[in-house]
Amino acid sequence: MKQKDYTTLNDYMNVLFGSGTDIQRYEMTDTMPLYLSDGYNFLLITLQDISFIAMEPRSQEYRLPTVVSHLAKASQITQLHCALLFSSLRSQQRNALIQQKIPFVVPGAQLYLPFAACMFTERLCINHPLPEAMAPGTQLVFLYLYYQHFDSAVTATELAETLQLSKATLTRAIYSLQQIGLVSVQNEGTKKLLTLTTNSRTELLQAAKPYLQSPVFKTIYLSKKPEKALLGGILALSSLTMLSPNSLDGAYAVPKREAKHLKSQKMDRQDFLDFGGYAVEVWNYDPTLLATDKTVDDISLLLSFTGEYDERTEQALEILKERVSW
Repeated sequence: MKQKDYTTLNDYMNVLFGSGTDIQRYEMTDTMPLYLSDGYNFLLITLQDISFIAMEPRSQEYRLPTVVSHLAKASQITQLHCALLFSSLRSQQRNALIQQKIPFVVPGAQLYLPFAACMFTERLCINHPLPEAMAPGTQLVFLYLYYQHFDSAVTATELAETLQLSKATLTRAIYSLQQIGLVSVQNEGTKKLLTLTTNSRTELLQAAKPYLQSPVFKTIYLSKKPEKALLGGILALSSLTMLSPNSLDGAYAVPKREAKHLKSQKMDRQDFLDFGGYAVEVWNYDPTLLATDKTVDDISLLLSFTGEYDERTEQALEILKERVSW
């Protein structure tokens, strides 16, 4: 198998199953017929506690029924599960293989391993460039998984309902998180199950950090305190540390959809500075979906601080960073 293909396969398997995937060339036995040893490249792939052989036809001119029969023969000889390995397949070929329950792998596109109860489908090309930053919906999905489903699977349907996301937004979020390598997706019948790709919170957060961004869309000033708003900004940081806020410090946090109902209470910044009021951060996603108390979640709070601050505030931020292993 060409080195380029080997690397592509290795990367694809690591994204789906984690970095513990092992891929090696499979050594042929003397009992292997020539039509197998000469017609295919063989790889031994180990996924956690499952090992199988991947068979790649060396010629692009093959008949699917023939390679399926060769797969059965190879499995009989090696006494291992075998899967076909292709660089590409037409949709009709994929459907035919699935209907016959024939295992196969198309790196970057689809994986079907019935003996391991695994099926992954990627409709878009994984060679698309990585996102420079997570979109708000993507960041919301990642943080929800981080907080609520760190060591458990969740269906896409449950995510859409819980996070109040449209199907299109959730689909883009899942794809972006797969690109970055933070999420694995497994199809089980009509269900799409999502799991995080590592069992280390520190490793996961370090991998995600370059793509995370401030959730704050803008800051507005109100004459009245917004009802049921979470503490954000300095107010949240002071509730978690020894930092003491002053009367002009902010802020309360509300999602965009609620901000439009606060227009009658808005005031300009100068009036806020002269007469007091309430600084309110308008967030790109709903902070209440991630909060467990009266403050916004710790990671989003850290991300909301994007400027330069006095020494006491910086010290408080360092305490918060240690708390979340930032």
